[in-house]
Amino acid sequence: MSSFGKDVRIGGPNGELSDETATLIYVVDDDPSVRKSLKMLFRSADMEVKTFKAAEDLLKCQLREQNTCLISDIKLKGLSGIELQQQLAERGIKIPVIFLTAFDSNEIRQQAKQGGEAGYFRKPMVDQALLDTIHWAISSYLSSKE
Repeated sequence: MSSFGKDVRIGGPNGELSDETATLIYVVDDDPSVRKSLKMLFRSADMEVKTFKAAEDLLKCQLREQNTCLISDIKLKGLSGIELQQQLAERGIKIPVIFLTAFDSNEIRQQAKQGGEAGYFRKPMVDQALLDTIHWAISSYLSSKE
């Protein structure tokens, strides 16, 4: 099937049209209200979104790396967001990671920076700043692969 010259496949998570070049955002946060608000924000920006309440749930999935970004809370039940980033790196999965936290500290910021985070936001964050950081992270990652 074709839509404006792009190949698409039917059957995204909610039956919508989906294509491999659409921006896909993975969200990991144990707060359902944060997951819901981020899902609404990213969908309003024409991005596909998959949400998870735990890092372990994300790690069970087959992850797409192209045109993708991971938004993760740092303080989660089970694996932390920083441990999630480490697990992805150990598995060779290259997805830019942007951290969100309500528990900011110099130590946490240093850990995130050492892991190569693409962004770091204290909750609540400014929606447009988060969207801009996602676009920057994905474009920076794509240009580093070329």
